[in-house]
Amino acid sequence: MYKRINLKKLGRTHSHRKALKQNQVRSILQSGKVRTSSVKAKVLRGELESLLNLVRGTKDGDISLIRRFNEILGKEELVKKAMELGKKESTKVTVKKVGYRAGDNTQESVVEIVGFKGKRDESKKKVSKKDEKVEKKEEVQEKKESVEKKKSFANLGAKSVSKKVEPLKKERAKSRSGL
Repeated sequence: MYKRINLKKLGRTHSHRKALKQNQVRSILQSGKVRTSSVKAKVLRGELESLLNLVRGTKDGDISLIRRFNEILGKEELVKKAMELGKKESTKVTVKKVGYRAGDNTQESVVEIVGFKGKRDESKKKVSKKDEKVEKKEEVQEKKESVEKKKSFANLGAKSVSKKVEPLKKERAKSRSGL
């Protein structure tokens, strides 16, 4: 009998579903967050929480656990990251709903590991206040130069068109006919 067993099948065979879960777990341990459909996000959250709870419940250096993680994750780097994250009590897995996918209008979510510290982008590093002031002064000077160019006689007949492209607001269809 198949009673009271809740399993998200995700429209896939057992082997395909297993591979999908492993791939998503690997990618979230590499980058810290993954954007996917809401149903897959819930499955991924459960998988990650169970892996992290396994680490919390065992001793340090448990060989059988390390071998099991090697099967699932495939790389020693990811196994080390998972062990470090599992030891921390503050590590949590969160799911945030983001919006709807453009192609098939499926609800999307971001699965994120709270407490994950990975490689930071250099563009995200904080810029000192002095650098910000210098950049603002340069922008002001560029604006003044562009205004002066517009006033010159050489540009009398030229038209300057500047369009600001606004991002599209994604909303779900109002009627049920599109589903």
